Amino acid sequence: MNNLVNFKSFFKFLSRNKTYTAIDIFGLSVSLMFVILIAVYSVQELSTDKYHEKGDRIYVLSSEANTGSAYKLAYRLQERYPEIEKVCPVAPWGFYHTSVTVADKNFNAELMFADTTFFDFFSFPLLVGDRNHVMDADGYGVISESFARKVFSDSDPIGQVVQVNDSIRIQVNGIMKDIQNSTIPYCDILMGIKQLKYMEEEMDSDQFYNTGAVNNFIMVKEGADLLAKTDDIVAYFKEVFWMYQRGIYSKVLLNPLEDFYFSDMGTYTLAKGDWQFVMILLSVGILILLFAIINYINLTVAQTAFRAKEMATRRLLGSSRGDLFLRLIMESTLMTFISFLLGIFLAIFFSPYASQLLNARINLSDFVTPGYVLLAVAVILLIGILAGLLPAIVISNAKPIEVVRGTFRRQTKMVFSKFFITFQNGITIALVAASITMVAQVNHLIHAPLGYKTTNVMDVPVESYKSKKDIETFANEVSQLASVKRIAFSQGTPFNRGNNSTEEINGKQVSFQVFRADTAFLSILGIEIIRDNHLAGPKKTYLNQQAMREMELPEDSPSIKVWGQEYPIAGVVKDFQLSNIMYQKKPVSLQIRNDIKEWTPYNVLLEVEGDPVESYKDIQEIYERIGHVGFEGKYIDTQIQESFAAQERTSRIVSIFAFVAILISLLGLLAMSTYFIQQRSSEVAVRKVFGSTNSQILYRLIRTFLVYVLIAFVIATPIIWRFMQQWLSDYSYRIELSPLIFIAAGLFCLFVSFVTIFIQSYQAANLNPVESIKNK
Repeated sequence: MNNLVNFKSFFKFLSRNKTYTAIDIFGLSVSLMFVILIAVYSVQELSTDKYHEKGDRIYVLSSEANTGSAYKLAYRLQERYPEIEKVCPVAPWGFYHTSVTVADKNFNAELMFADTTFFDFFSFPLLVGDRNHVMDADGYGVISESFARKVFSDSDPIGQVVQVNDSIRIQVNGIMKDIQNSTIPYCDILMGIKQLKYMEEEMDSDQFYNTGAVNNFIMVKEGADLLAKTDDIVAYFKEVFWMYQRGIYSKVLLNPLEDFYFSDMGTYTLAKGDWQFVMILLSVGILILLFAIINYINLTVAQTAFRAKEMATRRLLGSSRGDLFLRLIMESTLMTFISFLLGIFLAIFFSPYASQLLNARINLSDFVTPGYVLLAVAVILLIGILAGLLPAIVISNAKPIEVVRGTFRRQTKMVFSKFFITFQNGITIALVAASITMVAQVNHLIHAPLGYKTTNVMDVPVESYKSKKDIETFANEVSQLASVKRIAFSQGTPFNRGNNSTEEINGKQVSFQVFRADTAFLSILGIEIIRDNHLAGPKKTYLNQQAMREMELPEDSPSIKVWGQEYPIAGVVKDFQLSNIMYQKKPVSLQIRNDIKEWTPYNVLLEVEGDPVESYKDIQEIYERIGHVGFEGKYIDTQIQESFAAQERTSRIVSIFAFVAILISLLGLLAMSTYFIQQRSSEVAVRKVFGSTNSQILYRLIRTFLVYVLIAFVIATPIIWRFMQQWLSDYSYRIELSPLIFIAAGLFCLFVSFVTIFIQSYQAANLNPVESIKNK
């Protein structure tokens, strides 16, 4: 038994075979780093909102379309239905950062409005404050840990005042840990829902106007069944809620909070997860781990001749076959343990990059618990056993007499290794093909024609400015820049979709996206007027083609009837895409108002020429100097690209895994080609004696491994083709899946394999046959 725990000979073997050791530990460590990061991210995602103490009784009120509602509607439901214990309207206000003032200094902040029951509903930790009373008064507010650190530094924030606007003055009454791992988005400042009217007056209406930004959370009493009352709630809403009275919505849904994050329910302001992305990530992580295990097996089998001599000696000294088998498993587990420790250090080092890539905070420290430590030990043991099983069987079964005679090396078969090489190449080809397809599709989406100009047009949100005078000052100063060609004022842009308004047109309910802008808005964006009715006067309203189609009106119609009153149509503009190419077409009402004294712009559009980077810096300097707030302007083409962040993130991650798969596959192929060529050295020598040329020998050695790549290509291509077709089917605007993608992936892997084995094969083909036979 002492021999089992004495690893001196094993460490000596590792030190004498430094290349083997480095490749083995590198492959396992890098793979385990990915496994650790993916596991932490996946657990965080899958446990979203599962930690709330009363989460099993909390529901998100929604229609069949989305969760947007009116906050006073929740209180009406509570009064009517005794099954409801309490309600909590929540309105995240993160469309743009809001400028707030603390001690005469301005800061950008993300606001959220909620009922005083917020901390009774949700188990978000409070670092300072009494969760039962922290929001009792209308003027009380809670700030996040990050905001407290940024604004107040080392001073005590409690009792300090945050001025949001002329009407909202918040006294800090608590500090909460940053909201994360929840469908409730992060906020800097949490304040009472009654303050919402000072941001948007109509949202305080008892008629439930301006719905959409509020999410109503409902807590039912224990044992109560509110779901059975949804039909009755629909009937009630048809009496009191205009969205149901007009037939815009017809259903009421109660979505369990614990299941909402990965649900298909639409929402304007809550955070949603991507189940498909998590599953892709988990699948690829498992494949990378399999790669590492296969790589270990290949490397260890390649070294069987060296370890067999040691094991034969141990057999002759009295060790049983079982002892040797167990020893080899323990060595494999030790290698896995060392690699796991290195993997943890790598995971800690790369966690900031992973957090940025995944757009989520990776908190490795949260997983330092006894339960997860035991799980890690179990994973190490499992990987150690799986990785060491085949090598242990091969080496422990070696007969000492065969090792002494030198016949063991010749008798060792490569059946398993051939399978593993084919498997590795198949997965590598699949990942490379998937990566190419995803990158091509994302680029296709980003560069799709939208019907308006997006390059060199900057959208500068000006809602953070406290007065219209600041907006006008900003516009006047940037107009003096040589790089600014034209300026337009607007409420909304095609990308942010403007405002929504539902009107009764000719007796039919039509939901419009409404933009208010000056004439320059049309010319800067290149929005084409396809019919102009040449109306006189400073105020004109154009409709797009989609609006005319939904209202079933010809494009030459001079007017429309809104709520029974006739209004003239200034003309019809050509359809342009709202948001990005994936967003459905919507009716558009484009209200031209050239005198901004009568309205307040939310956006300033700047047409820029020259160096866009330098222009950005100049505009940013003016904006921050005038408003004393952080600059949030972006070029529209940048906004469009960022709107595909989830798709870009998926393609980037698959590309990274494809690179890792190629690297690990290359290392495994290098090990097995070394082993294989050693096995066939005598055969090579004999062929050369009988007249085979170096070129013929080289061809035979290389062909053997390239055949495995071709077999892998034949197996992998139809499988990944089907998966990619299914993935692309989720996009209405998509690329055609070309065979060239898979041919390119196969040729790439073929080239990598060729380069990997060429040098060793070349050396073996040019070796003097006498030397080969002598070494035997």
